[in-house]
Amino acid sequence: MIRRLLAEAAGTFLLAFAVGACNSEPFAVGGSLWAAMIFTGFASGAQFNPGVSVALIIYKALSKTLNKEGLIELLLNIVVQVIFALLGALLAGSIVKYVSYFDVAEGYIASEAFFAEMVYTAVLTGDAIMVGQLTNSNLIGGGVVAMSVAAGNWAIGKITGGCFNPAIGFAINITNYGMNKDHFDNTWIYIFAPLLGAVIGSLLAFVFTSELKGQRASMEAKQ
Repeated sequence: MIRRLLAEAAGTFLLAFAVGACNSEPFAVGGSLWAAMIFTGFASGAQFNPGVSVALIIYKALSKTLNKEGLIELLLNIVVQVIFALLGALLAGSIVKYVSYFDVAEGYIASEAFFAEMVYTAVLTGDAIMVGQLTNSNLIGGGVVAMSVAAGNWAIGKITGGCFNPAIGFAINITNYGMNKDHFDNTWIYIFAPLLGAVIGSLLAFVFTSELKGQRASMEAKQ
């Protein structure tokens, strides 16, 4: 377990550093996420996001595959993700002149940003679960998840900055607040919207994987 937690620490640190340094540029974030997955060898499942960890807890509980040891490890992953997201954001803040931040763009309101973050986190977490049902390749699966993040950034980055990760949202914004004393009021959006999106994503993934397994069983029966 220690090595898996170390993998979560390293991956989340790199992701937070990238987000803090690059101002949420889609290729930089998605590419850094994929790089972190490969760098850690997918040892921990490459979650790097409390939303993904929460989605896995719910999905495994619904699938009746969640045991005590697995639950403890997933909860520890969340703790590690928050701590090392903060460390990664602090390093970015100590290097770049203007550290990134997440806030609702001018012309939009908080509820619009909330639903945008919720929807794309549901897509991201659903993809993280579903990809394991569709391919045995970690490289392909990791690429799909990384591309989901990049696509979300392109789609709603102009509205919210494209966070989809409660640990990253909190870490980046509190680092920016410590440096500049601004852009912190809407931080709650980047914590609660991704968590709600994770719940939705896990529930939909459970429905879709159940259907997928049913289709596969039907095809095997006909052969």
